[in-house]
Amino acid sequence: MQLKMIRLSKPNPDNKYSSYANQLEPQCFFPDSDARALFESNKASLLQIAADEILDYISNDDLCNDDEDMFPRRSVLTGEWYIRSVTFEDNMLSIETALLGTDLGYPDDYLGLELIFMYDEELNEFAFDGINSSAL
Repeated sequence: MQLKMIRLSKPNPDNKYSSYANQLEPQCFFPDSDARALFESNKASLLQIAADEILDYISNDDLCNDDEDMFPRRSVLTGEWYIRSVTFEDNMLSIETALLGTDLGYPDDYLGLELIFMYDEELNEFAFDGINSSAL
């Protein structure tokens, strides 16, 4: 499956919950401007890791397949995903993503994957730590 990251288009000045239905830009939670700047300076590599981990997740037959009783079902996924929120606190970065599915007959939020990264201050780098899934 090919993945395509989409960007939600509506500004989110009140930092409200983001979804495909409301099209609000991601919620962001940073303790200060330095934390935001650290994320922004590493954003390209973090999003590449996120895309690779999402692809690995949905390509793993134990986690995602087309069995009738399975969730998530690969055949329902559109391949499109977006960032719902970014939270950086206590050297832990959470990037919550949503993958679109057509289980309702039209594209909508289907699978949530939260990617966790730990920031090592001594090495000045983020390391991928794990992934959590949820039905949306």
